[in-house]
Amino acid sequence: MRLIGAKLLQFVQTLYSATLPLASAKREQMAETFSAIYEQNAWGNSESISGPGSTATRAADFIDELVALLKSFDTRVLLDAPCGDFNWAGAVADAVEHYIGLDVVPELIASHQQLNTNPGRSFICADLACDTLPKADVILCRDCLVHFSFQDIELALSNFKRSGSRYLLTTSFIDWETNADIPTGGWRPINLQAAPFLFHPPLAMVDEKCTHSGGIYRGKRLAIWELASLPEIK
Repeated sequence: MRLIGAKLLQFVQTLYSATLPLASAKREQMAETFSAIYEQNAWGNSESISGPGSTATRAADFIDELVALLKSFDTRVLLDAPCGDFNWAGAVADAVEHYIGLDVVPELIASHQQLNTNPGRSFICADLACDTLPKADVILCRDCLVHFSFQDIELALSNFKRSGSRYLLTTSFIDWETNADIPTGGWRPINLQAAPFLFHPPLAMVDEKCTHSGGIYRGKRLAIWELASLPEIK
C-alpha cells in the first residue's frame, strides 16, 4: 500500500534513525569522496557546488519537460538520489506530492533539513549504493552514475531494485558508443544502452539540450526505465 502524507514522513524518519548501519566501509568511502568534492568545490562552479549541470540556467532548458514526464508517469513519491545542493530541483519537488532528497554528504542534508524541508519534502543522509532506500514511484538519479565505477553503478542499480520503487529516471548519453570504467569520484559520459549495461530502449526521455563544450554532449538525456525490467550488469 502506498505511503502518503504524514505516514510517509514518519516512515522516512524511522528508516533513517540511529539504528541504520551507516558506518559501513562502503558508505564511509562514499561519504569521504563526495564530502571532499563538495568542500573543495571541485566542480569549480560559483553558483552550485554540485557543478555546472546544477545551475538554474541549465535546468531551465529542460525542467518543464521533466515535470511533464513525471506527471505522465503518475509520480506521487519521488526519490531524488542524490539531491546534491538542491540548487535546481525546487520546481521538481513542488511538482510531486512527496519529494525525498537523499545524499551521502551529511552537511548538505543537515542544511536541507533546516532550510528546505516542508510537509511535502524530506531529506535523508544515506548512501544510495548500499543503504536501505524508501520505496518511490520514481527514483531520479541525475548526473550521478557518471561519477561511479562500474562496480558502484552495479551496486546502486541493485539497491534501487531492492527498494521496490517502480521507475528509474537517470542520465544517459545516447550518442556515446563506448563506456569507460573510472574510480568513483571521477567523471565520464555513460550510455546505459551500451556495454556493460545493455539497457533496452527507455520508455521516454527528456532532452537536456546540453550544447555547452561545443555541443559534444548534445546526446545527454534523462531516460526512464521500469526498474524490474533492467538487466544485470555483466
